[in-house]
Amino acid sequence: MPFSLRTIQSLALALLLVSASLHATQTEELQSPAGPGSLAPSIAALADGRLVLTWLEPFEDGHALKFSVLDEGGFGPAETIASGKNWFANWADTPGLFVLPNGNWVAHWLVKSGPSTYAYDVMLARSTDNGSTWSAPISPHRDATQTEHGFVSYFAQADDVAGMIWLDGRRMAKDPEGEGAMTLRAALVGPDGALSGQTLLDERVCDCCQTASVRTSQGPVVVYRDRSEDEIRDHYIVRRTGDGWSEPELLHADNWRIGGCPVNGPAMVADGARVAVAWFTMPEGAPQVRVAVSKDSGESFDLIDTLGEGTAQGRVDLARSEHGFLLSWIDQEDRSGVLRLVGYDWRGEQQWGERIGGLDAGRASGFPRLGIQSGCRPVVAWTGRHNGERRVRVVRLAARTDCKAVPNG
Repeated sequence: MPFSLRTIQSLALALLLVSASLHATQTEELQSPAGPGSLAPSIAALADGRLVLTWLEPFEDGHALKFSVLDEGGFGPAETIASGKNWFANWADTPGLFVLPNGNWVAHWLVKSGPSTYAYDVMLARSTDNGSTWSAPISPHRDATQTEHGFVSYFAQADDVAGMIWLDGRRMAKDPEGEGAMTLRAALVGPDGALSGQTLLDERVCDCCQTASVRTSQGPVVVYRDRSEDEIRDHYIVRRTGDGWSEPELLHADNWRIGGCPVNGPAMVADGARVAVAWFTMPEGAPQVRVAVSKDSGESFDLIDTLGEGTAQGRVDLARSEHGFLLSWIDQEDRSGVLRLVGYDWRGEQQWGERIGGLDAGRASGFPRLGIQSGCRPVVAWTGRHNGERRVRVVRLAARTDCKAVPNG
């Protein structure tokens, strides 16, 4: 039966309202505290709703890991966490900062251990006074091999104990052909710097994709890109319960076979027993970003969305809000890069969307990082050009009225 004019007008109005609700319109580029040549941003949330931006900044023949706190008025002064002349500075394997539930900060960076390009170690330090002073640096691994150690993610094992996950190439050093498998390992770092719980989680994983880890109401959950003997590189999950770490289990059967590492890892956030995971995949040559949600602390996941089919570049990130979570990823649009953002509730339903243009779709933009400031103002940082100089750029979006920032411990 044909629609009446009134019905058509009503449908058009409804579509207009839906479109408007899915697009924020106000964005603000903030004065970045990062200097020329800066790269590798990360964002951590504080309990009071402020955000901490970290980045690498070059000096002479070295690099410094710096930070600045963002409040409603803008960024505070840039402060230095550590610096050195033998660091590994990379677009994909980046330093970071994690805020423990007790308010302590844990920061890590990467230091060369040998002449090989990918011979480097993870170093970390803790601050008990919001970054004013830092402990002497230590490493969470003690294998002393000149191989790759990096792609760190964190979880809170306790209020004052940081859990660390990283890719570890120690077995590559024992293979005369250099074909030993990359492994996934974990350790716990206590408030005094003491190490415990060193564990091999998976003995064969993808060589250079980011890891993701969170604490749920039932314990830590880790997601990472695996590597099968026939080069299927789908994402797997391990969980820590009262019985210890679980065996690796397939997160979702994408069946993406690829002969090399795509350098495109997952992101994850949690709220009690609820967990959201996003990742890039390319089965049968079709690029896409997938999102899944768990209601049982990662025991099972439901795929809720597939985005950017045919155009997605990946490099996903997630941030947790009071009523759900926010996803960002790089998409290809008219031969240029676009950062897309989508807000979800915990039912997996899209609540709003936004785009930020002007990004480089290639490695030059690095991995954009996402945070949510108090008042639910999404904040995004990436590496780009501003006034002719390449540096870390930061954009803050209009406040959402339906949520507020929540730190992801």
